[in-house]
Amino acid sequence: MRNSMKKNILAACGLLFCSSLLHAQTTDEVRIDFENQDYQAIGVYDTWLKSPFRSHDGQPATLQGNVQVVSNIDKNYDDVLKSTPNASDKVLGFQRSRYGSNTFGARIDLKQPFALTKETKYVHVMIHKPKAGRTMLIGLGKRTDRPGQSADTEQFWEFSTKEIEPNKWVDAVFPVKGAGGIDIHSLVVVVDCEDSNGLKDDFLAYIDNIVVNNEAFTTTNREDYPMNYNKDQKCTRTDRGLKGISLGNQSIAVYGDISSSTPAYTYLSKRAFWAKPGETLTPAVQYKGIWMHSYVYVDLNNNGRFEPKVEAGQIVPDAGNELMAYSFLSASDENSGFNSAGTEISGNGRNTLSMPAFTLPDTLQHGFYRMRYKVDWNSSDAGGSIETNNHIINNGGGAMDIRLNVHGDNVTITQGALNGKVVAADDTELNNLSIPFGQPFTIKMKPEHGFNFNGLRVRHGYNLTGDSLSHGTYQYVDELVPRERFNEDGTFTLPAEMIDGDVSLEGIFIDAKTTLTYEVYFNNKFVYSTAVNGAKTGAVTIPESLNRDFVELSSDTQTVTSLPATVRINAMWTGPMKVATATDTTWYNLKVSSQPKWVSSRTYAPNVYFIDQSDTDKDAALWALTGDPYSGFHLINKAVGPTHVLASASPKGSGNAGGFTFATLESASELPIGYTSGWFLNVSPNDEAGFYICNPEGYGLNYRANNNLAYWTGGKDGGSTFVPTEVKKTSTGISSLTLQQDATTTYDLTGRSVGKNHRGIVIRNGKKLLIK
Repeated sequence: MRNSMKKNILAACGLLFCSSLLHAQTTDEVRIDFENQDYQAIGVYDTWLKSPFRSHDGQPATLQGNVQVVSNIDKNYDDVLKSTPNASDKVLGFQRSRYGSNTFGARIDLKQPFALTKETKYVHVMIHKPKAGRTMLIGLGKRTDRPGQSADTEQFWEFSTKEIEPNKWVDAVFPVKGAGGIDIHSLVVVVDCEDSNGLKDDFLAYIDNIVVNNEAFTTTNREDYPMNYNKDQKCTRTDRGLKGISLGNQSIAVYGDISSSTPAYTYLSKRAFWAKPGETLTPAVQYKGIWMHSYVYVDLNNNGRFEPKVEAGQIVPDAGNELMAYSFLSASDENSGFNSAGTEISGNGRNTLSMPAFTLPDTLQHGFYRMRYKVDWNSSDAGGSIETNNHIINNGGGAMDIRLNVHGDNVTITQGALNGKVVAADDTELNNLSIPFGQPFTIKMKPEHGFNFNGLRVRHGYNLTGDSLSHGTYQYVDELVPRERFNEDGTFTLPAEMIDGDVSLEGIFIDAKTTLTYEVYFNNKFVYSTAVNGAKTGAVTIPESLNRDFVELSSDTQTVTSLPATVRINAMWTGPMKVATATDTTWYNLKVSSQPKWVSSRTYAPNVYFIDQSDTDKDAALWALTGDPYSGFHLINKAVGPTHVLASASPKGSGNAGGFTFATLESASELPIGYTSGWFLNVSPNDEAGFYICNPEGYGLNYRANNNLAYWTGGKDGGSTFVPTEVKKTSTGISSLTLQQDATTTYDLTGRSVGKNHRGIVIRNGKKLLIK
């Protein structure tokens, strides 16, 4: 708060700081606009006791005014909201003074007080201001059981639920509640509650349409793809909830069950369903519960909003409708309605989540589009019904957003780099070469004379030279392929998920003359390399980047006498869980250290969960470790076998919201798109005999209260610490994952089946072949 005042300013408005007149009776609803004087008085207020806007020792305030009813300065139509946010003729003008504190605001005294109860109420205030910054509401009032208490007592300070956009009318929402028995007589709207020491000049802000009600959502939601409730909202029911979505034979199971911490909105930002222009598609939801309806939207014009065009329960033809499919809609009489195919439904037939197929426009351009699945009751609103008696959250509804990849049969691949180039496996130049969509493609690095390659940058998607995000929807993704993932001949197979649009490659080539290459060997097998450009001769210093938890490093070479050179680094594993070799596999029980629970497998989703100690002798509770600490370890289960590995998608959300991204046993040869199965074991400070199991992004698996193996994205602790106990050994080791393949099928290097004429390096009859 400001501690001194350099000079006075004249009050631009004629009204002084005022006080409330007390009323014995409260009102259930407050509505104030400034067209009519439906308030008791207006003025200013500052919580800072030394503020020049407060009276001192019986003397009037040094500064007065700063608030007055004026004409509305912005009655413009909002193209995003598709409406005029504030059409009032008169509003409250407020001069935010640089001499007020960070809680200086416009005070509105109410004609009748309202009760501050234990149940949350929401105060809506339309605010228009020229600068961004936090906004606060202060409630002044008194307890009903304290007759001598001043009605100017501060009963609450609340920030708005969302940040206020500058230079627009914004419906700021403030959640308020108290212990009960409190009457609020005045509201103080603090339009800018930042420290005024950085404020060089006063500015004008405007206030209008104050409403107290039970609605938590803002009426001016300009965010991309808004929901009518907070996107952090959790499910309030466990008997109902949206668990997963599908499109034809493409399916994503997101939540194994519904609990009070399951999100009511999920954005699968890196996942996508695939479709072609003009294709007929059948959507469906995986839902726990009955007597609800399902809806699917596609943002066909990519403007950041879903725009349904329906009347009387049916789609309006040729109106740019983006509500593609729904199981039921009724105009007014809920006893009868239609689905999106125009079929009439009534009575018990309304208990349906089954949506008819829909057809994408055949003129739709290739690209990524936002798609929404929503479960609701009889509502075409993409943000969800928020009617008092038909609220999507109270009904157990929810929504999931995902990308829709609208593609053709082929995409283009190109390359660009200095000191070398990237070509196809058969040396074909990659100059906007047309290749099949969604099929793995093998490339080869060709450094110029005197250069080596040290990796590859891959950009894949659409509009590769533009912005990667369109209204929060990824249009392309950049990935780095390190040198160690390449084969010895310099080839690498771009997996199918990287051929999800056009592809741009940039080879990373370095000067071989001054290159020192470190090759890491684990169990006498090459696993990793890194190159240092501009190296010098002399004693070998192992780079910090080669350090891993539970690994001791040593070098066979002590000095480098000339360049270029290669130094072999030996990595010895010291972790509490042995790594399986070709002749020896050790099986373990894995216990989470903070709970008497052990990790096990089962046959239904999610197929990894926790058990009590009584069942730890069964094969389902036995785990082995394969792989290495550089490319990642695989965890396999004895009951399921080595063809399946522990895998997961990247955790969704922030805080502990990753708790519904499960780690499950998946086929090693057919991992779902976006899944990883390479884990890193990190030292845990919670138990020296244990470790964290982390994905490549550093998130640790965790014991979750619903007995599942998931994430805790808020950090790692005892619930993320796993302690292994050796159980038994087998003489037949597992040196690598074994893919079950038949002699008549041809596979690419990712393990996916391909046609017999597929070009590139393939596997047939257990042998590698190069088909040109």
